[in-house]
Amino acid sequence: MSEHSPAPTSSRSVYGFVLYLGSYSLLIMYLIWAYIPTPWLHALGLTYWPQKYWAIAVPVFVCCSLFIFALLIYPGINLVMTPSLASLQTITDEYTRLPKPAVPHSIPPIYDLPISDVCRKLYLKRKTY
Repeated sequence: MSEHSPAPTSSRSVYGFVLYLGSYSLLIMYLIWAYIPTPWLHALGLTYWPQKYWAIAVPVFVCCSLFIFALLIYPGINLVMTPSLASLQTITDEYTRLPKPAVPHSIPPIYDLPISDVCRKLYLKRKTY
């Protein structure tokens, strides 16, 4: 089996199971820290936990960061990475399928429509073509 195959391997399944157990353990520890009062935690000898303020501040910070990323940064990256309308990259690229000669009376092969034909069909008001 290939090393980069998505099929499950024994090491990949072990790592997945450890990740599953670790994430649930961290979630349970977080919920215990967030909901159990501080005097109870001190009575159990757990005195090294951060302040309860961080139980609210960190998730709010993460949610706000994701919100800002989703609404501002990600669309901005897309706008920067998109070529301008005058660029030839918006018309052709290495995957462009050019029309090939077809056998008469058969279904024509699939190909990309030239941008000039599309513009003529959509925007030309006169029937000069």
